[in-house]
Amino acid sequence: MDATADDLDTRCPLVLLPGTLCDARVFAPLMERLPPRRISIGDMAGLASTRALAGRLLERAPPVFALIGFSLGAIVALEVAAQVPGRVAGLALIGGNAHAPTAPDVARRRAEIAAVTSVERYVGETMWPSYVADQGDERLRRTLIDMGRDGGHDALRLQTEVALSRADSRPRLGALTMPTLVLAGAADAINDATVQRRLAAAIPAATLVLVPGAGHFVLLERPAACARAVIGWLGSVDDGSAFDEAPLAFTRERS
Repeated sequence: MDATADDLDTRCPLVLLPGTLCDARVFAPLMERLPPRRISIGDMAGLASTRALAGRLLERAPPVFALIGFSLGAIVALEVAAQVPGRVAGLALIGGNAHAPTAPDVARRRAEIAAVTSVERYVGETMWPSYVADQGDERLRRTLIDMGRDGGHDALRLQTEVALSRADSRPRLGALTMPTLVLAGAADAINDATVQRRLAAAIPAATLVLVPGAGHFVLLERPAACARAVIGWLGSVDDGSAFDEAPLAFTRERS
């Protein structure tokens, strides 16, 4: 269904933040299922800290917007919401984690990334077993490998540093009063259901959705279930927000 100008102007602009070595492909099945609205993909490349990525996003984003972050994108989304909660009309955290990494985790991850000689092999062999619930989904495996190849080694190194240098967001969660969706696969092996329940419990206006039969890449494993959850959340965002219809200056717009 084609959207009118009035439709777009009365729906909060939506900004999407991909995870490590991900791009718009990780959100494509979700976007196909959403009612028309202004949607943009945030730039997660070229910087090595959550604060730097959040600052760049805020320079380019509309005055008020809804924000979805997946995995690493959820970490950056929490930083954005903490810095300027008044600009984030709604927050969705998909496969997210508010904890800071431990010192042993930091050392292990840096050593692991330093040893990577092929990003494709790293994604397809080292990371794949933790990514999805259905290990036999070769089409999804190929999609993740392709995104990793296109992102490249520099993106893997910098985005790993973003994750490893993140702040502990848990003390800030209680101040997040915007409608919030905490969404994850029930079989997520990276940020498991216990992490998701604790995250949702700490945010006053949060709704928790755990999708059965899905792992960390729930957006690609169970897109219809994700879309239902996101559409419900966006309804609450649109009902309660006042936002600007200024064009999104930094990435593609879908209407």
